[in-house]
Amino acid sequence: MLVTGIHERFADWPIDIPGAAVLSLLLIMLAMAAFYLQHWLVTRRSFVSQTGKPAAAELIELGSWRWPVLGFFSLAGLAAVALPILAILATASTGTLSGGIAWDNLSLRHFEALFANRDGALQALSTSLGLAIGTALLTGLLGALVGYLVVRAQLRGKGLLDLLSLLPNTMPGIVVAVGLILAWNQSWWPIQVYNTGAMLLLAYTCLLLPYPVRYASASFRQMGENLEAAARVCGAGFFTAFRRILLPALAPSLLVSMLLVFAIASRELVASLMVAPAGMRTVSTFVFGQFEQGSPGVGMAMSAVAIFTTTALLVALTVFSRKRLPING
Repeated sequence: MLVTGIHERFADWPIDIPGAAVLSLLLIMLAMAAFYLQHWLVTRRSFVSQTGKPAAAELIELGSWRWPVLGFFSLAGLAAVALPILAILATASTGTLSGGIAWDNLSLRHFEALFANRDGALQALSTSLGLAIGTALLTGLLGALVGYLVVRAQLRGKGLLDLLSLLPNTMPGIVVAVGLILAWNQSWWPIQVYNTGAMLLLAYTCLLLPYPVRYASASFRQMGENLEAAARVCGAGFFTAFRRILLPALAPSLLVSMLLVFAIASRELVASLMVAPAGMRTVSTFVFGQFEQGSPGVGMAMSAVAIFTTTALLVALTVFSRKRLPING
């Protein structure tokens, strides 16, 4: 595929940067054509809510279809979620792959190696969690500001700003990574970002910024302008009105988008493989490296720990937000 061809041109010697750039341009053209088609289909018809308030949900009885529907979704959940997680746990809990799942082959040695910090496993986990938290906070802040400028501000070129904020979603992650490498791998930059941890944070932010921007823009469009106008009449400046009126109303939607960013950033692989500095590992690159070294058990143990750690954090943050935020997103 084109993405594997781009990765090979960066990973195999001799490095072929022009070839990777040409393949990236081809991917961009394909992605932009698909995005244009999607935009054309969506904008052909427009529907506007007259009341501006959500209607009460009206439940419909399934009747005789209840058990077939439940069975179908249970089967889909089993195939898409339960079986992969069970396969990960089985691989992580067996001493050898050839021994299969048997009582005498069950072992926790892969988890022991993981918590013994084999190959920097604990650093990889902490690095991924730190980058995910940083990316969620940074994209949340930028998303709120960009969403406000696009929806509320009288600004020239805000349509272009909206397009630029959405552009990473129209391009494959490997293309964004190649662009960042070509842009920041230059000696004339006053601050060297390439080959540092900040490069990963920048890559994650570029890839995941569209999510908070979309959530914030949709939320701002649903807010009336009267409260903000009243605050201005009472003498509040932009930052005061934004902090005390708009941000609390925006918080539920913005928090949901930040949780989504956190979940994706904690397992991101493509940008991590392409722009991570030497010696710096994330969860995804650690698992990838263990498979390349012939240690899938340790890799699956890391996958299991990462899945349950990020899930626990997401559940805790969701429960906290529901208790502290009175407004439903």
